Amino acid sequence: MNIRRATDADFVNLCTTAMRAFHDDPVMRWLYPDDEVYFQPKGAVFTGAMTNWLAHQQPWCTDDAAALAIWFPPVELGAPAPEQINVGPPPTPEMLARFELIGPAMAAHKPVEPHWYLQLLATHPDWQRQGLGAHLMEVVFERADSEGIPCYLETERPELVAYYRHHGFEVRSEWDVDPDATLGEVGPHMWGMFRLTREP
Repeated sequence: MNIRRATDADFVNLCTTAMRAFHDDPVMRWLYPDDEVYFQPKGAVFTGAMTNWLAHQQPWCTDDAAALAIWFPPVELGAPAPEQINVGPPPTPEMLARFELIGPAMAAHKPVEPHWYLQLLATHPDWQRQGLGAHLMEVVFERADSEGIPCYLETERPELVAYYRHHGFEVRSEWDVDPDATLGEVGPHMWGMFRLTREP
């Protein structure tokens, strides 16, 4: 299996894969509850994020972009985030309110020690259960282990807690995104998971 760095030529396939993979994800569908918005053609809901990931993170993917991983390398605590590229339609007030709730909640649970951060792992539903996600994690596990740096991720599904445990992660924190009086709803439940380094 060939795992490589994604390029701009993969853009539409990457967006489509991410959209299809997260079509029932609790966080994504809380942020984008309207089917007409979420299921726009060519994975347009991921256009803004993918533009920035390709500019700053250069995602890992399979040759056909049927699976991808967004890994953030270790940074010093308090280091400035990369400048964001604004593309696509502006978010609605409701969407902004949700992002303003979930962003600080996730930041509050991130480890303070340097770590590799797996922001997204996605496999198109037609190619799931073939080990593609494991290969996309392993490319960074090898480097993380050789450097003695742990890995971290968040997930929102109990079955994925079990999946990531199988790959060496353990639950480090667990929380609910606070309810918002303006939106009149409770945010998703989330787990933060940490993988200690292993001997090469």
